[in-house]
Parts: sequence; structure tokens; C-alpha cells
Amino acid sequence: MDFLSFNITTTVSFSSSILIIIFLSSYVPFINSLSTIAISETSNQTLVCALVRPPSANHSSLNCSSSSSSGIRIPVNPNISFSGVVAGDGFVCGLMSTFASTSTMVCWRFSANGTNMVYKRIYQGPALAELEAGNSHVCGLVNDSNLLECWQWPEFDPRSVTQNFSSVVVGEDFLCGLSSSGSVACPGSGIGQVPEGNYSVIAAGFRHACGLSTIGNELVCWGDVVGEVPQGEFISLALGENHSCALRANETVVCWGQNNFSLPGRFENAYFSSIEAKRRVFCGVLKLDYSLHCWGNENLDSNSLVFENVLPGPCRSSCPYGILDGSGNYCPEGQHICENGESNVHRPPAIPPSPPPITQPDRGSGDEWTGKMIGFLVLGCVGSLSLLIVIAFFTFKYCKFRGCRVHDSGRLDEPGAPEAEPNVVIQQQPSQTGQAVPALEKKLSQLASMGNAGHLEEFSLSLLLQATNNFSEDHKVGSGSFGSVYVGTVLDSRVPPPTPFEIEAVIYIGYLAADCVTLEGRDRPTMTDVVNSLERALAACLVHPNSLSRSTTDSST
Repeated sequence: MDFLSFNITTTVSFSSSILIIIFLSSYVPFINSLSTIAISETSNQTLVCALVRPPSANHSSLNCSSSSSSGIRIPVNPNISFSGVVAGDGFVCGLMSTFASTSTMVCWRFSANGTNMVYKRIYQGPALAELEAGNSHVCGLVNDSNLLECWQWPEFDPRSVTQNFSSVVVGEDFLCGLSSSGSVACPGSGIGQVPEGNYSVIAAGFRHACGLSTIGNELVCWGDVVGEVPQGEFISLALGENHSCALRANETVVCWGQNNFSLPGRFENAYFSSIEAKRRVFCGVLKLDYSLHCWGNENLDSNSLVFENVLPGPCRSSCPYGILDGSGNYCPEGQHICENGESNVHRPPAIPPSPPPITQPDRGSGDEWTGKMIGFLVLGCVGSLSLLIVIAFFTFKYCKFRGCRVHDSGRLDEPGAPEAEPNVVIQQQPSQTGQAVPALEKKLSQLASMGNAGHLEEFSLSLLLQATNNFSEDHKVGSGSFGSVYVGTVLDSRVPPPTPFEIEAVIYIGYLAADCVTLEGRDRPTMTDVVNSLERALAACLVHPNSLSRSTTDSST
């Protein structure tokens, strides 16, 4: 029976749709190790979901297909882009990575006949670097921290896992993890002892697991393994219930398992980019055209094609084993789909990239100058010349009226200094030798002459003598062509000294601050105490309070 595809848009308001489109148009999905194919076997119903990106679309969307006309239908909004998908018995979950640092996972749960459909968001938080699902449970790793999170598994506490996994796989009531060092652990599982050695890839089936050793990429399995495990070099695995398949290094697929399970003959010489399994159903993306084909039951064996233009893997910014040929059309700019591993034989012809559109040159784009081009050139020259004239005019006016004068106060002992006006000269007393002390002429600096000095203060010579101890060497900063520079402190006479009440208020606030910092727990002042203390300090600045003492800062609680 032919597969029926469903891509039903959920009912949303027009304004909400506009907001979703605008929001998603600018994001680049963040994906690390996520599956783009998911299989759900519920009772006698088979549901296959995949991330599909048709040539005319600007992002990938989640599409699901059922094996019968009365099968399960998943209502998916085509305007939402997903970065990963997983499925199991009675559920499908999609991961939306709207930002590089956050992920949102939504799930559709349904009954055996698909009539009871429940949609729910089950996770929103830090980005998930990996998401895997067994037949009943879902687990993932949080990006950067590799924190293990699990859903639909109340009997299992992920916090009990002490190992730091870089990759996880989920089976039926068991979990296995791969560390960055290559070691594998299956905490709390009943599938047997993991064979010693280091592994580069692991996968989980219904009741068994397999891994690829780091030495030669050989296949090693443990648990309830059915059938003879093939020999050779492999790059990817897909395990089901009593059935298993593996992707060889030459990108062909081999299968084994119960009742001499094997790959359908029409796929024996086919090259695959990725494979996926769930219980009795297996699917793979052909490398020739990125179409999704499935096998494992009667319906699929007679008509294996499910989708075209399927993402054979997640989009990534870097690929350790190289970029998958022709995958650039399926990812945002700057991202690619990576090879699964180090393939060592020839590859089939890749999908040629879509040729860029050919643009016809305009008739007026030749080497000859047209009248319109000459007109624009003249207009641009006139406008530029006018702008330069305006700038020169305002620069001249600014220097003329604001006074671009050169400041030259001259040395204090410079001979021939001009006489100062009476109201701007400070005369010193004659020296003991009888020589006249030169006059000090008050001149504005260049900054002050340009109108940026603000309010200028004048200080008497006696005040300056007092502040510098009669211009003693202790107060001298240095000398130069401008003369000598001294430093001194002059109190502003306009500000009266603080009253005893104000000093008491400041001390009071200091004690309050010390109580807030040094005391702990119930000994600290409450907010009511703080407010009351501030009000009393303010009152102390205005009138004499009745009592201000250290003890009044203690907390009343």
C-alpha cells in the first residue's frame, strides 16, 4: 500500500503566523549530533518522520508519513524549522533550536489508531547537543556541560549517572553512554557487560547494543544479540528488535538478525548517507538523490520510497571527516552536512548543486557613457563642491566669532610684559632688594577663550601664598618654558563647615552600613530599620535629634 504523506498546518491567527515567519527567517539552527529521521511503530501502525527541504523552500520542515490511509496524522506547521526528530511507541518529538544557546522540544503523543492526539512542549532550556529515543524513553545531552536529561522515564533518575558522556543511546529500558576517552558504560542496564576496549560510535536496539572499536572500526555487540555479526569496517549503525543493520566504510549497507534478516536485494549495490531503525523497520537516505527508503514490513518492501529531498544528517559549521557532497543546498549559509566517517572507497556521483540564475545585462550597462550617467556625474560634482564651500564658510565663521586665538600667557618673569588694567592686576609687595615685582596679567587660556571654561574663580595672592606656603619647594611640581607650577589646597569659602548635627548623621549612617555588612542572619537590620535610620539621619541634618547613638542601629528582629 502506498504511503500517504501529511503536512497539516495548525490553526493559528494571521498575526501569529506573521510573527513566526519573521522570527524564524533570521535564525540559524544550532545542531551538533541530532537525528533527521525517526520511526514510530505503534501497534500495527508505522509512522516515518523526516526533516525535508524541497528545492523551493528556504528551511527544512518536519514531514511524517503513515503506511495506511487511516494511519496516524501528525499536524505540523510548515513554517517552523526543526533541527532534529526522534520517535517511539506512541510519540514523535521534534527539537527546535531557535538560538545557539537554547532549544525547545515539543512532542505529539497518540493512541494506537491515532485518534487521540496530544501536543505538548516538554523541554525549553539550554541547547541540546544530542537527542536520542528508544521505544519508550527520550534522553539528551545539554550542550557544553554534557548534562544528561531524560523524559518519559519516571523510573530512571539521570542525576544518578556519575559518568560524563559525550554521546548517549537509548534502548528499551536501558541507556548506554560514550565518553570522550572512548569508554562505554551502560548504567543500571540488564543487557550484559560491555566488552573491554575503546569505541568511536555506539548504537542501541530493543534489547542489545553495538559499538565500533577505535581500532579498525570493527563491529562489537553485547546484550541479546540475534544473528551472526558481520565482519569488516563500518561507519554507522542502526539497531532494531532482533534485527540490525550497519553502514560499511564503502557506504553500502549490510543487515543481519532473526530469521536470516537481510537487506532487500534492490539495495545491495546502493550507497547510503545515513540509516535509522526502530524495532522491525529500517530506513536509509540514498546518497544518489537524498531520497528516503524504508524496509522491514510488507508495505515498505513493496513501496520503499517515503520522502525525497531528505536531510541526510544535521547541519554543522565544521566537519572532521569532510563535507557531504551536494549537501550545501540543504543547510543555511556557512553550514554543511558532514560525512559519517572516513570512507575508503569510491563514491557515487553527487547531486550537482543548483546552478546560479543567469542575469541578463541591462542594455545601458555597456562601456559607453549615456546621457543619464553624465547627468548624475555632473550633479554629484556640483553637490560635492557645494558641500565643501558650506564647510569652509562655517569654519571661517567659527574661528572669527568664537576666537581661535593662540594662548600665550608668557613667563611671569618675562621682561617687557604689557601693563595690566587696574581691575585685573595683582601686585606683589616690593622685595627686600627694592626691585619691583613684575605684574601678573590675567589671560584666558585657549580653551576658555573658546567659550568652554564655564564659571571662572579668582583667588587672591595672599590666599595662594598661604596655600603653597609662600611658594615653597615642597609645593613645587616642576618647571618648564611656562614657568614654575605649584600645588596647594584652597578651601571653598562658599561652602560652610559641617555642623555637629551633620557630622553626627554621617557617623550614624556609617554605623548603619557597618551593621549591614558585618552582621549576619537575624542580627542584620531589617528594611524597616534601614528606612527608619535613613529618615533619622535626614532629620539630624535639619534639626538636632533627641538621641543619636550606636545602639539604635541594632535590628529589632
